[in-house]
Amino acid sequence: MESAPAVAAVQQAWGDAAALGIARLFLVEGRLALRDGDVAGARLMLQRSVVLSRVWGLPSQVAAALTSVAEAALAAGDRAAATAALAEARDVAGGDAIWPFVSRELDAAAVRIGRRPAAVARRPGVLVEELTDRELSILRMLAGSASQREIGAALFLSINTVKGYAKSLYRKLDVGTRQDAVQRARELTLI
Repeated sequence: MESAPAVAAVQQAWGDAAALGIARLFLVEGRLALRDGDVAGARLMLQRSVVLSRVWGLPSQVAAALTSVAEAALAAGDRAAATAALAEARDVAGGDAIWPFVSRELDAAAVRIGRRPAAVARRPGVLVEELTDRELSILRMLAGSASQREIGAALFLSINTVKGYAKSLYRKLDVGTRQDAVQRARELTLI
């Protein structure tokens, strides 16, 4: 990283207050490393960008960093990590107004990475209709022990919105309970 000495000095002097600016530096340098074929180095820098971006919690910055992490994972041949990073980027972007270029990057990355799990599960007779990105993120959380209220808090959604998504998931998966939905999702390799 060409700016490593300057970044270290700024971090030492300013601490977390410098996180957003430094996160952007790591993001740019990670993208440049990826462009130059240094996939391993790019992944490290981009992961650092995600960590620092979260300090400030700017959805656009976090989503941009996660989208770049997804691109680097794809370049490394790790489609599962790419898909997970992209799903997390979409979750972070959620309903928030994000920077237009970040939205475009997310869409472009989704095309390159693909939505394989949902598309595979959509075979005739398997799913009634394709799951949305938000439904997939809620489905993943349903597999844990979090209540619907806790899922809503984690995703910045109201409990009624989570209930609506859960109802839609149950319909699309052709199940009646949370446990059945999780089991069906595992059978379809959605989670």
